Amino acid sequence: MKCMAVVCCLFWPGLAAAVEVDLFVTDYGEEPSSEQRPLADRPLRYAAPQQVTIKMTDGGLVTYDAPLGVTVDRRGGADPREARIFASIGEYEPFGLLLRPKATLEEVFITSSDLTGDAGRIPKENVVVCSVESSGEMGRKILMRLGGKWDMPAHSTEHFWCTVKVPDDAKPGLYKGKVVVTARNEEVGLIGIVLDVLPITLEDPPFALGFNYSNPKNQAALEAHLADMRQHGMTCVAPLYNFHLPIHDANTAELGNFIECYKRVGFPGPLYFATPMDLQLSSLAGYGDETSKRWQQKYIQVMRHLHAEALKHNIAVLMSIGDELTNKGIEGVEIARRLARFVWEELPEVATTSDMNGYMEVMAMAPYLNVATFNNGWDGIDNHNKGRHLINRQFIQEVQEKTEAIPWFVNAGTGRFPFGFFFWKMAKYGAKGKVEWYYNLDNRSGSVVRTEGATIWPTLEYERSREGIDDLKYLCMLEKLIARANSLGKASVERKKAEAFLKKIADGIADDWTAYTHGGERFPADGMAVMSPEKAANMSELNAIRRAVADHIVMLQEALN
Repeated sequence: MKCMAVVCCLFWPGLAAAVEVDLFVTDYGEEPSSEQRPLADRPLRYAAPQQVTIKMTDGGLVTYDAPLGVTVDRRGGADPREARIFASIGEYEPFGLLLRPKATLEEVFITSSDLTGDAGRIPKENVVVCSVESSGEMGRKILMRLGGKWDMPAHSTEHFWCTVKVPDDAKPGLYKGKVVVTARNEEVGLIGIVLDVLPITLEDPPFALGFNYSNPKNQAALEAHLADMRQHGMTCVAPLYNFHLPIHDANTAELGNFIECYKRVGFPGPLYFATPMDLQLSSLAGYGDETSKRWQQKYIQVMRHLHAEALKHNIAVLMSIGDELTNKGIEGVEIARRLARFVWEELPEVATTSDMNGYMEVMAMAPYLNVATFNNGWDGIDNHNKGRHLINRQFIQEVQEKTEAIPWFVNAGTGRFPFGFFFWKMAKYGAKGKVEWYYNLDNRSGSVVRTEGATIWPTLEYERSREGIDDLKYLCMLEKLIARANSLGKASVERKKAEAFLKKIADGIADDWTAYTHGGERFPADGMAVMSPEKAANMSELNAIRRAVADHIVMLQEALN
């Protein structure tokens, strides 16, 4: 993702003239498009210079005092033929590339080489190139492994996503390799990869991060899906649809099997079991409502069966009891209050949450919940919440001041920034978890992967979510090192520099998610200089910040050792 452009003009046997091929690396936040430019074309941005003088073509000088910033569109940057990336030991690191031939190419294929260096070798199997394709109903771009060769018409554009997996036993140092594009088995272009493996081993962030999930009713698929989520940095899963509830029997085997798979894959927990919300929605139809004694007795029976199963597996299980009762208007708020209080009084042994989407609903339920899980809020059909948004500093603190519930987010955004820097900022105010919609929902809109049994095609949004969790890992590791340095009374110079740097990042993040979804805010904002403009221009904006975090980690590690 810290990568440069390649524009190749090569001769291809069988053609009378040279085949001109645009081939360059590009990693932007938006969906890929034919209008995208090479990352090497990123301008240099200088924040808050004291004075700028520009020499015009006629020899005249124009001077500006103390501008907010200066942007310079360059003619050429660093070597346009290299994808320069960095990663920690065990990390997945991607970059995107675009291929556009000026003449028709036949039998096109892309291969990768080993990455080698003085520190060792990363096998080519760890360098995976996927095609970025339309996902149909899902509405998101999916990544598909390259199969057979294909033809490309002149001036067509295709995007690819290359992911390098650094082995868990890799040694720090520089590794070099290449991605080669061929047509009729002849090379028509290549991108060199220069990978800097850092002396850093990241840890899981101390938060619950994951997606809603439907039971595939197939053991191989279940295990593949859970392993995939874990490889993408998720620390939690929220089982929702297609899981059996013991309403007409005492069978809890599906839950037990899921928990054991969850543990084998290495999820640290807790498990967010969302399926019980269906008891209030529809599964107990015919038993009355939550005020009915018959309904209450059956509800208690089912929940105790589930809780007994959870206890067998020695893992924390959080059970969700309601689903967006704000949708029922002000009446839904009262239903929410009665439901939460009933469960709190009758099932105190069960750890509970609820999927909530309105201010009054949260404040009605949260006093009786262990975890308050909420999205950014909705007014309800009767406007009873009066425009109140929830994913912000003020509301997170209000929940904690007025209740004992721990704030989590639900459906608060997929992608890199929501999972990474923004969540990190909200965690400073008490947010501890984040559950998103949806791992795979019958391959329909909202899914972040496409599946066929145990076969999985990730979306770009899903890959960028992993990048966000990696950002979060770097930030948490730096905070951990700062705390260690402080407790030992060592590395005070490096510690203070790191603290000032993290404060600069935090100050640059708005305390309200609505500022990004509706208010036009962006992160990082122009002027957030974290390293020299020349170095930052060769990286995506978020990677420039991550690299600066990594540099502080390395400096603190060295000072503490």
